Amino acid sequence: MAATKFNTEAMEQCRTTVSSQAGQFGAIGDGFSGQYGNPDIFGKLGSSGAISGAVSALDQAGAQEFEAAEKVLRKVESALDAIQTNVDDVEEVNKNSMRAV
Repeated sequence: MAATKFNTEAMEQCRTTVSSQAGQFGAIGDGFSGQYGNPDIFGKLGSSGAISGAVSALDQAGAQEFEAAEKVLRKVESALDAIQTNVDDVEEVNKNSMRAV
């Protein structure tokens, strides 16, 4: 049976990067919220309401997509953290089992 090797530094770097990216996606999504115009800014154009509605829908969709991306990246971060914790716990148990009684 081959020994399993984990590069804990690489896993921590990956977790840190994912965490940073999640925050960035969240910040972009926060910038979308409420950024749509009143139909009156288009004057008396017949399609003012439709344009404003489309911009509002785009705003909402953008915010939702960036929020979803942030959530996925937070789950990845959490999974990597759980892997690191489990590996550390197993290594500690193995180390303790090798001690003389």
